[in-house]
Amino acid sequence: MLWALPLVAIPIIIHLLQRRRFRKVQFSAMEFLERALRRTRRRVLLEDMLLLMLRTLAVLLLILALARPSSEGLPLALGRDARAELIVLDASLSMDFRNDDQSTYERALAFAAQRLGELDTSLDDRAAILRAGLVTDRLASGDPLEVLAALRELERPDAVRGDLQGALVAASRTVTDLGLEAAQVRVTVLTDLQANLWNEESGISAPLEELVAMGCAIDVVNCGLEARDNVGVTSLSLSTARLVSGDSCEATAVLRNFSSLPADVQATLLVDDIPVSTRKFSLSAHEQYDWSVPLAPVEVGARAIEIRLEHDDLIVDDARSATLTVDDGFKVVLVGQEASPSETPGAFDALQSYLNIGERSPLRPTPIPVAQLSDSDLAEADLVILADPGPVPLRSVRSLGPFVARGGGLLIAVGPQTGQEDLAALFTELDGAGVSLGDPVQNLEEPARIGIELPQHPALRLFRDERWQPLLTEVPHYSFRPIVVDPQVEMPAQVALRFLDSDENLDSGAALVGWKSGFGDVALLAATPHDTWNRMQEVPGGTLPLIYDLLFSLAPQPGYSTSYEVGANFSVTLDFPPTDTELINPEGLRRTNVANTTSLAQGRHRLELSNAVPHPGIWHLNTHLLLPDGGEEALHLRLAVVPPAVESDLRAALPEELRTFLPVSLNLGRVDDLSATNVGTNDLPRDLMRTLLFLLLACLIGETLLATMLDRRRT
Repeated sequence: MLWALPLVAIPIIIHLLQRRRFRKVQFSAMEFLERALRRTRRRVLLEDMLLLMLRTLAVLLLILALARPSSEGLPLALGRDARAELIVLDASLSMDFRNDDQSTYERALAFAAQRLGELDTSLDDRAAILRAGLVTDRLASGDPLEVLAALRELERPDAVRGDLQGALVAASRTVTDLGLEAAQVRVTVLTDLQANLWNEESGISAPLEELVAMGCAIDVVNCGLEARDNVGVTSLSLSTARLVSGDSCEATAVLRNFSSLPADVQATLLVDDIPVSTRKFSLSAHEQYDWSVPLAPVEVGARAIEIRLEHDDLIVDDARSATLTVDDGFKVVLVGQEASPSETPGAFDALQSYLNIGERSPLRPTPIPVAQLSDSDLAEADLVILADPGPVPLRSVRSLGPFVARGGGLLIAVGPQTGQEDLAALFTELDGAGVSLGDPVQNLEEPARIGIELPQHPALRLFRDERWQPLLTEVPHYSFRPIVVDPQVEMPAQVALRFLDSDENLDSGAALVGWKSGFGDVALLAATPHDTWNRMQEVPGGTLPLIYDLLFSLAPQPGYSTSYEVGANFSVTLDFPPTDTELINPEGLRRTNVANTTSLAQGRHRLELSNAVPHPGIWHLNTHLLLPDGGEEALHLRLAVVPPAVESDLRAALPEELRTFLPVSLNLGRVDDLSATNVGTNDLPRDLMRTLLFLLLACLIGETLLATMLDRRRT
């Protein structure tokens, strides 16, 4: 519209033409009139000039208003260029912290709406939102009104550690996609500046430096409050993932006070939503407390274990779950040969008497001679015990290899009838090439004893208490075959027990060695109950829990984790192919046909439920397994999903620390400061059209009033 500037001369031309309209007429009193005009000429001239100026200015203001000038550069000559606002929104769990009836996330949304409200669609302004939550998602891009509408649909952050670094990397691509010069784009990062993320080691400065290099202005806005007191459950672990009904395990919850002040909290442990233990804690500043509770669930199936705290300002981390599989008993195949009445009882007889303790025995052995062991015997077995078997036929070796590989547990209890040559082929089949049996050792005069080398081994659960250790370690061993582990061979073998020499040194060979083979576990026990080798049967108080805990540790574990972190891959491993899968989230929403099945080695199958599980809590999985005989078996699982523990620490990074590794040109401030002063490294130009229209209206009103007054005076 600047081409219309010559039209400003119209009032002047009209004024000049108006003067030429008058015709001079002489009359008798002209001399007196001319004297009066000379006295008022200067005042009339000033009044006419003022009226002319108002009319000329009105035309000028109209033209400039239509040209839409900007407050930047030449405000009365040029309009501003289009600009863009890119919002990067931190949607991690810590942003859900509430205070003063408003969460950090809600403050961030309000500030984002304010920034988007500064844009003008008619000026071709553009906007975009990147949300760093469960996934990095570009919610909207383009028209500021559409972006603002997408922003208003957001409700809560995700219970996850958001990938803010990935969102900033995506921001550089979004700046290009907006189609404007990078210098006209302001990137506003809305976050709580959590110190666990905003540090030099996180690598978050690299994408910010790239945006600065592109020419973008960057505002990092701290939307969190200064006081962020929080108590959370950072861990809930179980001593075992699979348990036999009637047996016990231990649940350990880790409670932590992240505040700088003491805090009182009440914690409740629940099994299937039924409280089993409640306790109040007084935690000092930054204190961590481990709360252990024994559990002995009787009901068979997948049990949901959960701990809950009284809610504080961050609710999501006040609860944590785990799952425990409870069985009615493990199916055990006991391979060996029973001693005749004229023979001394051996390892087979001792183990059979240990395991047969009644109808409700957690381990139910089925005795089978080693020569008769077949695939059908192992099809439904959980555990196999080779009780001093002697030579193991090659056919049995070929059956035991796949059994262990697909998840079964194998205990090899060594006795006088079994030597290295009898087990060499089996060791090779079970990936135990670095393990061998030594020659028999006789200690008739000074019998050897056992020393504990790995106290945390699950088979030694009872003996972690020093009061009970003599029941195992003081038993004399007159004869034994030491186990040798070749250090030159790479294999994950763990030595839990060793034989002691006369000087009580752990150098007389291993007594208990374990390793993994495929999905299963193998244990080799040289300290086996045997009348002619030791006095273990005379002192069963130590041997019995050793055998039971060892077999429980070898039992096949569930094909899924006791807990999954939000955002992790959600999958379970099954022994048979699944069908008719149904998944129910913690809110009760049912989803069908949600899984993909992948075939694994050893005939197992992995059920892929989600690439990134979205919500914490207990999920329910219902499916049917297709059995080899053509039948189906219903399977009901409970899967625990937990929030990331690192998000419970709400401590904010200090500005002076951030300045040491963030770009210098970056503007760092709080929501209240930036909202009040509207400061930023990119001080965006303001459209002056409205101001010019108000001035135009003022000129027109002034001109009308002045013209009316002059007409009345001169009439």
